[in-house]
Amino acid sequence: MAAKSSASAAEGAAGTSPDEGAVLAQWRASATDGQVVEFPGGAPVNRADVDVTPEVKVGQIRLLYLHPSLILFNLLNALLVTVVLWRVYPDRLLIGWFALFLIVIPIRLLVARLQWQQHWPATRAATWAIIGSFATGALWGLLAWPILTLPDILYQVFIAYVLAGMAAGAILLDVSYLPAFFAFTIPVVVPATLAFLLRGDQVSIAMGIMLAAFTAVQVAVGRRGNRWIVDTLRLQAQRENLTADLYRTTAELTRREAILRIMANHDQLTGLFNRYYLLETLGREMRRSRRQQVPITIAILDIDHFKDYNDNFGHQAGDEVLRTMGGILQGAVRGSDIVCRYGGEEFLVVFLDSTIAGALARLDEICRDIKARNYVCQDQQLPCVTLSVGVAEYPLHARTVDALIRAADQALYAAKKAGRDCIKVVEQS
Repeated sequence: MAAKSSASAAEGAAGTSPDEGAVLAQWRASATDGQVVEFPGGAPVNRADVDVTPEVKVGQIRLLYLHPSLILFNLLNALLVTVVLWRVYPDRLLIGWFALFLIVIPIRLLVARLQWQQHWPATRAATWAIIGSFATGALWGLLAWPILTLPDILYQVFIAYVLAGMAAGAILLDVSYLPAFFAFTIPVVVPATLAFLLRGDQVSIAMGIMLAAFTAVQVAVGRRGNRWIVDTLRLQAQRENLTADLYRTTAELTRREAILRIMANHDQLTGLFNRYYLLETLGREMRRSRRQQVPITIAILDIDHFKDYNDNFGHQAGDEVLRTMGGILQGAVRGSDIVCRYGGEEFLVVFLDSTIAGALARLDEICRDIKARNYVCQDQQLPCVTLSVGVAEYPLHARTVDALIRAADQALYAAKKAGRDCIKVVEQS
């Protein structure tokens, strides 16, 4: 139970999140190569300045196919025109005209369905939308012929009313994409306007002018509606880009914060905790130890004659020994224990919830492993190294962080005085 408690305490002291764990792995990997983990370069991109035209076009095309049921009104209105003109216009022509709607409208509905299911590219979907709008508008434009041939002004007014209504309806269906809007409106209105003007009588000319004026108003309304849609889509795209940029920036700041915390708490060469982390954590662990009435043992491990080692074989060889020692120490202790690089060639191990007797057995194994390890640097076989170790226990030998470290350091001095390559425990005063 005590070991589990100390493990939790050590984890809490380390404060390593999953994100920091990934960065720490990168840190240790880079430390193996003697490199420094750097912050990612490059200035942040201002997503508000990014061209959102492609996203806007995709949004426009999506709106074209948003309500395909509106296309059915063409079929219903064509049926109404056929019924009204049935007695005054050749039935074969009316049936053929309506049959064309029965072909075009289902095809447009099928295209709309395929576009939604398969998510066509914007260019392809836009092309089909223009073709469908033009085909439907051209069918309505064929009503210019009855305008020229029917003498009754009432039917002419009816046709003009229907065509004006269809032009106005294009604002609901096609105004999100102006090419599709004009592809429908122009073939609907232009033939009928010309037909009224060709009749030549005063009433017909007036109706043609009125139809043209009404269409001009609809075009102006359509353009304004289109501008509003485009502006709305652009703002939406920019907002989404800014939101995505915010998430990326937050993730980058989190990563940089993790790197800063690792830089503050870890030694780059070995990947172990540093002296700053040790002093901050050991005091907290000693307070916990006092509350729970459990001991803490610390050991300072010093590589014997390390200066001569560096002078004879170079600093790269010395660094290789330090890295190897760091890995051995990290793997030889419990997950709840704390391993730090305390100085140049000194390491400090904190055995939580452990007496000197328990720590000495592990330290003896560590010293034998270090002494037996083969070291290689740049394909050169290096001689083995030995350790001098000083050990002290809290609260047996000291009751403060500084005093406990001084006690272990005194024991280390005694180990060196005794000929090195040995473990000494501080003598009780």
